[in-house]
This record gives sequence, structure tokens and C-alpha cells, in this order.
Amino acid sequence: MRLNKLLEILVCEGCGEGFQLGQGGVLRCSQCGKVVPMQGNIPMFTDIPDEIQPSDKEIRGPDVGTPWRQANWQFLTDWLETQNTDKLILDVGAGRGDFAEALEGRNSIALDVYPYPEVDIVCDLTKTNPFRPASIDAVLMLNVLEHIYDTHAMLKSLAELLKPGGKLLLAIPFMVKMHQIPLDFVRYTHFTLGQFGEDYGLEIEQLVGFYDPMFFLGEGIRNIQWPILRKMRGPRQYMGRLLLGGIRFLAHLMQPVIGPGHIKSPYEAFSLAPTGYQVVYKKK
Repeated sequence: MRLNKLLEILVCEGCGEGFQLGQGGVLRCSQCGKVVPMQGNIPMFTDIPDEIQPSDKEIRGPDVGTPWRQANWQFLTDWLETQNTDKLILDVGAGRGDFAEALEGRNSIALDVYPYPEVDIVCDLTKTNPFRPASIDAVLMLNVLEHIYDTHAMLKSLAELLKPGGKLLLAIPFMVKMHQIPLDFVRYTHFTLGQFGEDYGLEIEQLVGFYDPMFFLGEGIRNIQWPILRKMRGPRQYMGRLLLGGIRFLAHLMQPVIGPGHIKSPYEAFSLAPTGYQVVYKKK
């Protein structure tokens, strides 16, 4: 998003007035004079966390990555097909633009806590919310909420910046290993996700789980192969590798029988262990 368009919806949290581009490449509040530094064309509303490890850009798409990531791509693109292209979408935790291709041609803002080249604004919404109240049509948080320590502060900010009737699209893993360590904090059940809606005036339009038992089998095999077998020595390691090879072969044969992961309501699913959840909230 171009900076001048972004300035239309940014306000000073102290006095509520808008910002203007000031001398020296900063944003300055037109009322109280508060200054927000810029890094290139990216407003820096919060400092970069000391513990963050900047990620490299990866190719993303409908057929790239784990089944869970592919399911999230489908979740987003299916929803986008039902929306007008002029709706203003805020992609929270946009990172290296994992979903930028899906959002191409859309009126979108990329937000993160690190000034990646693909980002429009750097801001930790748990600490400050520089957006005009009720100014955003939709918010995306896809594989982001588990990295937010203060979940309640985040959801409060998102509820405030959404327009009435605005949507929050959330994808959050459940039975997935820790990642982006040490910034991996929480896993939530669908009961908690439902309660979040009640707490922040968000009506649930959709809440489903993604179930993929073959994913867990593959994770188990990898956990045996690397942390365990490589530490063994002698006949035990040989026997372990032989048995694991057999398990891998049987898993390969089982995949087409079991089929790919599937979407189902967690209230109707047989399994209590979804890979993750996908939620569409609507602001009341």
C-alpha cells in the first residue's frame, strides 16, 4: 500500500489526530507533534523485538508446503473469491509476504513487527494501535496468533479497528511442533476460540478443524529418525533403522488409502487432534 493511502487510516494514539510526512523522513502528528520514525517508506510504530530472528523468503502457493499450509491457502482464497476487491484488508504478521500472491490486486496492508521489504507498517498491536477505529474491512492472522504472547491485547486491538460487520480470518495450529523458537507461545482448543468471540464482540461464522492423521505419522517417523536413531550405536541402531524403514514403506502404502487431510467441524469430528483450526469471525 502506498504511504499516502496508509496515512488516511493512521492516527496518533495520544490525541486521535492524523499523521503527516515530516522533514527527515518521519511521520509527525498534526496535533500534538508526536514523531514516528521511518525505515525507508515503512513507519516504525514499535521497536523490533530483540529476540526475533528474521526469516528468509520462501515460495508459497496452493500446492507448496505442508498440507496444513496448503489448506490455509485454500481457506484464504475461497474467502477472497466472495469479497469485493476494494475491501481494505490488514494482513497481520505478513512476514515475507506468504500470502501476497493471493492478495495481489487487493486493497491490502502488510503489517509485521519486523521491517521486511514486503511490509507496509511495523507495529506490535499488543502495545499500540495506530489505526482509526472501525477503519478496516477484514483482518488476516494466518499462523500468527500462536506467536503472540498477549493474545487478549491483540484481539482487543483487532476488534477496535474492524468495521461493524468486518471479518477476522484466523488460522492457528494445534497439533503442530514448536516453530520460530523462542516466539512460539500458545495452542488453543476450539472451545477457547469460541470464547474469544464472546469476549470481543465477534460472531463466529465458521470454525473448522483440519484433520490429517498421516501428518502425525510422518512427524513420529522423523522424530525417531533424527533425535533418537542417530544417537544409537551398533546392533540397536541397525535394527532400529531396519524397522523404521519398514514403517516408512507401510506409511507410503497407507497414504493413498487414508487420503489427504480434510476439513470438518470440531464438534462433529471423530478425532480430537486437529492439525489446526480455521475461523472466520464477524464483528457484531
